[in-house]
Amino acid sequence: MNKHDNSVEKIINLNNQLREKLSNENKEYYEQLLLYIRSAGLFYDDYEIENLLLQILQDIISAQNDSQSAEDFFGKSPQVAADELIHNLGKCSKKQTLKLVMLIFGISFFFTILNTLTDPDKGINILVLILNGLLSFLIVGIVFFIIHKSVYTKIIKGKIASFVVLWVFCVLIIGSFVLIQLFTPSILTLHLSKSLGILAIVILIIAVTIWAFSHEKQDRKIWLPFLPFIWISGIIGIVSRLAFAEKWMASSNGKITVAILTVFGMIVFWALTYFSLKEKKE
Repeated sequence: MNKHDNSVEKIINLNNQLREKLSNENKEYYEQLLLYIRSAGLFYDDYEIENLLLQILQDIISAQNDSQSAEDFFGKSPQVAADELIHNLGKCSKKQTLKLVMLIFGISFFFTILNTLTDPDKGINILVLILNGLLSFLIVGIVFFIIHKSVYTKIIKGKIASFVVLWVFCVLIIGSFVLIQLFTPSILTLHLSKSLGILAIVILIIAVTIWAFSHEKQDRKIWLPFLPFIWISGIIGIVSRLAFAEKWMASSNGKITVAILTVFGMIVFWALTYFSLKEKKE
């Protein structure tokens, strides 16, 4: 972790600690403001964002100590004030931008390659990797935009309507990845032998596990829920390349087992994510 990342991490940790001093009403007010500013865009300097949020928090705590609410101090229209503050934020450096792009593309590449390696008959299509990376970047941008706009404005009214829109959005995302997989020409495709495929899977799993556990505790909670699904996918990919298991994997029993393991991995992912978010709220 470089000095910039370390400084940002320290500010975030301090923010998390100081936030506990807020009353329930002020905490709700501030956390909406925090979400609105953090989701303002992908290309603002994260040090400036976190420093700004910390200053606002410290000011609200001081006002609270003087028996003044966050709303009275910061105003009844926090969105207007926040927009002005966001406008004055500096953009992130080229190095930070490149790091962000590489992170999104890297995560996309990893899951695309791992998904490909679970099937011994598939090759790694370089064009699919690039297109999935671009789509992932677009999705991240859209999600940030929706979160940002929905903090102070009710974009969709009603729980049923929200559920339907979310479901349609997820279907469109999954469908887009499937369409890329189905219709991208195999111009640049890399085929691995069974032994190289197993080696690649083992290296990927070890690397991503070490990477996930190398993060600070707060960030580690974000990545750990992915690991069981990754491990299960890796095991499926390895077993499918073993000579004694080939016929069984191709049978109906083998396919059912793979489906059950995949669903189990997804359930574990959602369960760990849920408990992680619940713990964070508490």
